[in-house]
Amino acid sequence: MIKPSQTTAILVAAGIGSRMGAQALPKQFLPVSGVPILAHTLKIFDSAAIVDHIVLVIRAEDRERCERLIADSGMSKGVSIVEGGKERQDSVLRGLRAAPPQTDIVLIHDAVRMFVTEEMIHKSINAAWQVGASVVAIPAKDTIKEAVAMTNGADEGWPLVSKTYDRRLLWQIQTPQTFQYRLILDCYEQAIAEGFNATDDAMMAEYFGHPVALVAGSYRNIKITTPDDLLIAEAFLQHQEGREARNDSL
Repeated sequence: MIKPSQTTAILVAAGIGSRMGAQALPKQFLPVSGVPILAHTLKIFDSAAIVDHIVLVIRAEDRERCERLIADSGMSKGVSIVEGGKERQDSVLRGLRAAPPQTDIVLIHDAVRMFVTEEMIHKSINAAWQVGASVVAIPAKDTIKEAVAMTNGADEGWPLVSKTYDRRLLWQIQTPQTFQYRLILDCYEQAIAEGFNATDDAMMAEYFGHPVALVAGSYRNIKITTPDDLLIAEAFLQHQEGREARNDSL
């Protein structure tokens, strides 16, 4: 793999975490094994030699907290803090515009996916360098069905199955989603000008006809959005730390 001249990681941390329930903190600041989720994620990207710069997109009211977290983390790379917009794609566009001008590859990552690995980062950059766009993904394990609202007047209001998809063709999309910088910036600028809304970054590239490569992710690369996810993350991290301790003792 030829290393791009400048790789920038955009970590999107501008959400409020409404699915987390009555929490005093936004989800990205909740602790896993005593350390904020965001700090875990920053550590991975700070350790990845192929990443040159980090742009952190946040809510305006979280700036002071983020500045303290970065200072306490002892980051070795430069981190630009950018305030997000009303919607996620507004926040991503602000992050893209804040990337250093020499950037030629950009990774866009959910800040609450703290189990991303350097291997995923490398593979996604390699694919985007060759194809233009890539997403980390895992094969769907469950059968996926499409549903419609019940129309027979029953009181229960259960949705009805309208279609079952071939699971062998389906992938669950994760992050990072990685792009040649100019390609994705142009897609975002044009999409927002047209009023097009996408549910993820790769959809922007797809909308304008760009191919998107799928890169193997991990079932551990979860997006921590609910209290159950926090419990799973604690278990994953304890297992990971235990395995590292055993390896160190060999």
